[in-house]
Amino acid sequence: MKVVYGHTDSIYVQIDSVEKAQESIKIIEESVREHFPNVMNLKQHPVVLEFEKYYSALGVGTTKNRNAGMVTWEDGVWLKEPKFTMTGFTAIRVSVTQLEKNVQTEVLKMWVNNKKMVEINNYLHSIYRSVLNGEIDKELLLKRSRLRESRFMVQCQSCNKQYSLKDITKLNLCGENEGREGTHKCGEPVSSFLTIEKRRPSIGSGIAGILYSWQKGEDNFDDSYVFLKVKGVHDVYINPLTKEKKKVQYVSGVINSDFDKYTPDWEHYSELVLKKAKPIYESMGWDVFSIRTGKIQRSLEEWF
Repeated sequence: MKVVYGHTDSIYVQIDSVEKAQESIKIIEESVREHFPNVMNLKQHPVVLEFEKYYSALGVGTTKNRNAGMVTWEDGVWLKEPKFTMTGFTAIRVSVTQLEKNVQTEVLKMWVNNKKMVEINNYLHSIYRSVLNGEIDKELLLKRSRLRESRFMVQCQSCNKQYSLKDITKLNLCGENEGREGTHKCGEPVSSFLTIEKRRPSIGSGIAGILYSWQKGEDNFDDSYVFLKVKGVHDVYINPLTKEKKKVQYVSGVINSDFDKYTPDWEHYSELVLKKAKPIYESMGWDVFSIRTGKIQRSLEEWF
């Protein structure tokens, strides 16, 4: 039995069979209990080891708590078909694009099913080129987020009065309607406003897209929204606190048709293909840049 890696309250070991694992878990449990006796005389010893899953294949990343594999036995039952599972990879997050989910999940499945690097790289290169050439559905690029009120509220640090960024954007409260230009009526510089969580306001990605929509008079946002990184928008949005003008790089909307007139930043999204494959490539010692070229760089040993 060989320990592959462990984290928190779990360890992963390489072992020949389920039967051997069941035998070993009892031996290990007994040994641990001998070293850590039940000094509090609890009804059950506090150390209880469980054999939860048996993998026919397991891939372990270079980053802690990151793995993927095919489970064939789980909680005492042999599965009719191997079940793919993954832990710690961003594909399981709600906040990533469908493109990222699809790419990383498919590559992980290929990886744990022992597909050769050539096959994996060919798949990724094909997706990379399709994205770069704008040949995929724009819907796969949209990223969803929640319209959390706390992220759009700021507070004057002198008088504690609170404002929504929407109100500041619409009513120009940080200008002539409140006090002299760039200050609150109590004299506090508006640029020094903090969020109600006492943090510097962070404006990026989806929030920048919403500010741009508000400044255009569009206000159809409710509980959630989606946003897209774009190119070719010759316009700016204004930071309502600093009055700084920023080039529009993100646009936000509610439904897919809100993005019909925009061109995605295809180069940006094509690089996400490399980013999602990078954890697998790093763990295998592969060159991630071969995804761009579609050609696998041979090592010096292979040349001779």
